[in-house]
Amino acid sequence: MGLDDEDDEFWSVAMNGRDEHLLLQDDHPDDFDVTSCETIERTITTLAPDSSDLRPLVLRLGQNSNDGCLSDVSGDIWDASLLLAGFLFGTNEGQQLCFNACFGKDSAQVDGGGILELGSGLGLSGMAAAAAAATLHARDVDDERTSRVILTDLDDNNILSLLSKNVESNLSEIGEGSNLSVTVQSCNWFNVASSRGNSCRCPKGTFNLIIGSALIYIPDHAVACAETVYHYLSRSSSSQAIVIQLPDRAGFDIFLCRCRELDLLVSSRAVSEDLIMSVEKRIVSASDYRIYFIKSRNGC
Repeated sequence: MGLDDEDDEFWSVAMNGRDEHLLLQDDHPDDFDVTSCETIERTITTLAPDSSDLRPLVLRLGQNSNDGCLSDVSGDIWDASLLLAGFLFGTNEGQQLCFNACFGKDSAQVDGGGILELGSGLGLSGMAAAAAAATLHARDVDDERTSRVILTDLDDNNILSLLSKNVESNLSEIGEGSNLSVTVQSCNWFNVASSRGNSCRCPKGTFNLIIGSALIYIPDHAVACAETVYHYLSRSSSSQAIVIQLPDRAGFDIFLCRCRELDLLVSSRAVSEDLIMSVEKRIVSASDYRIYFIKSRNGC
């Protein structure tokens, strides 16, 4: 028997470690614009690498607040997404991984390549990845190659509509006109091998980088998520999936086991102190998160 959301300790950590009352008290007033009784707009700033002269990435993200600002997965920005955005845009390693996935020598030329985000939610991590790739690509004005970043989530009109609005409203910030298309699609993890009930119209094995944050928090999703990663991940030597996750979440051990059954190689490391400090606000239990790197054995 499953627990109600309010009884599950996961939500108190995943949702910024705070309840709804404290969320509204603790955040700076400038971080929120109440635009209606249903939407809250929040500004998230992701710092660029210390060694670069890049300006911070500033995104304005609408949040669903129909039943309180923590109503569902599109109701707030999860800590794991903040950390993943910080890794992808805020570190030299992350920026280079995003650029290589979209414009590197191993990127596919036709109907492939690029970055796929699973469980995008409000889109913070996916847009950070797009901004990272576009930022490095912009340094070579003679490079006319094109690529893509696709953000996906459940086939739910509320979630996808808000995600699409967030992407559209931040296109100029994440690299509009940089030969990089950023689009939103639904993706049903349980139907990835067929077109039935799944509108993510991407061939098998085409993405050079798959990203996700806090993907697993109930066991029912674990196997399907691992099979989705396997299905869409390119078999090139440099392709990989990157997931930031609390390792003790229910079902995550099942996810890792299924990845290994599919002959995917999994390695991990703790979230670094530098990454924690680069995020704009203190994250509860940030040091408990780990970054998982998942590769196809066929590509090694």
